[in-house]
Amino acid sequence: MTEEINNLNTDLKELFVDSKFDRMQEVLDKIADSTIMEITLYNYDIIRKYYEAERYNLLAQFIKFVAYSSFLCEYSIKHQIISSDEYEKMYETFTNIYIKIKEEKE
Repeated sequence: MTEEINNLNTDLKELFVDSKFDRMQEVLDKIADSTIMEITLYNYDIIRKYYEAERYNLLAQFIKFVAYSSFLCEYSIKHQIISSDEYEKMYETFTNIYIKIKEEKE
């Protein structure tokens, strides 16, 4: 990931954390699909690695990042940037993370 794309990713995360979803949408709508795909896959890959390592406590600790990554996946499928097969795997991961975190809280 280039420094420019990394900075864009950071800016998008800040907008998400600040609940500035309309502004985030405006920014995303101006970005090339290939860049959105790179950011989406980069963030999802981080989440997936922690999920596969069963580090649910860490995922729970950084739940806003998990939610941000999930948001990007949703945006990407809605704008046909990622395939439905990719999205199904992502959706399953995020659903399972939710279930695991919920189970650990009980």
